[in-house]
Amino acid sequence: MSWKRNGGGMQPRPMTSIAPSKGLSNEPGQNSCFLNSALQVLWHLDIFRRSVRQLTTHRCMGDSCIFCALKSIFTQFQYSSEKVLPSDALRSALAKTFQGEQRFQLGIMDDAAECFENILMRIHFHIADESREDVCTASRCIPHQKFAMTLFEQCVCSNCGASSDPLPFIQMVHYISTTSLCNQALKMLESQKKPTPSMFGQLLQNASMGDLRSCPSRCGQQLRMARVLLNSPEIVTIGLVWDSENSDLAEDVIHALGTCLRLGDLFYRVTEEKAQRAELYLVGMVCYYGKHYSTFFFQTKIRRWMYFDDAHVKEVCPLPLHNLHPPPVDLIDLGYFHSTRIFTHQLVFNGSEA
Repeated sequence: MSWKRNGGGMQPRPMTSIAPSKGLSNEPGQNSCFLNSALQVLWHLDIFRRSVRQLTTHRCMGDSCIFCALKSIFTQFQYSSEKVLPSDALRSALAKTFQGEQRFQLGIMDDAAECFENILMRIHFHIADESREDVCTASRCIPHQKFAMTLFEQCVCSNCGASSDPLPFIQMVHYISTTSLCNQALKMLESQKKPTPSMFGQLLQNASMGDLRSCPSRCGQQLRMARVLLNSPEIVTIGLVWDSENSDLAEDVIHALGTCLRLGDLFYRVTEEKAQRAELYLVGMVCYYGKHYSTFFFQTKIRRWMYFDDAHVKEVCPLPLHNLHPPPVDLIDLGYFHSTRIFTHQLVFNGSEA
């Protein structure tokens, strides 16, 4: 899921018009639904789409160039009169790029959130010159400037004051176990009757703390890892990790989801004042059902939620949900979540519009 930063409302800024929503083909045997879902998310994120449009140079890799393939499909999204477009060029570039790792190969199903994440990292490679992935500060690098969460994690003992060495890292997707999410949701509901605006972020933070660890000075205390956010990303993506394809938690996860996310609630501490004030809103969701991915996304031009299932595109809610804070997106009422086997796979949050 993706969230976008909000400075006081979901009011759209003046923007270059986006073409009517188009579907993406997925012929029998192609198994490209995971890529199509990632592509729809990237295209409908206004910040990403505008930023890519402004880039004129990159490190080209010929027929395996993911950036060239992405620019090509974006041009077709904008100008083609066809209602359904092929994603074959990007699928082929992905397969060639990751052939050595045997990932994203032609005809083989793969993970949509990991595809999304790897496309972002390849864009970094194509446009950020020689900057490393873990320390990139290039101003033209869209993935690190817009999506990356710069973090460190550390255990601090409240009993003796000892702390572990801080571990710095950067992530494009914040992964959370659905089992842990549901367990923490149950605990929070038992201790707090009325939901509050901060509950969803706190729920995600609690669910991502991991297992208990011993105090670094061995004083006997059991501690959880705390994550500190050092920057203020404009888009936050949450990846939900399922223990199995037969999990019985699908409906519980849907009920646990929120539509407003505060960065200050998601992490133990945030250092930037901008991040402390940031509120992000749900603008996209990738779902998995019956070995197939599909996507919901809020299109800012028409202010409607759209549903993308490969070549099939339809409006799923006639109301401009983002006029309210938080927007009342109860997807169970939309009729698409009648089955408890629909797995929420990826959430995208953004701050002012998609």
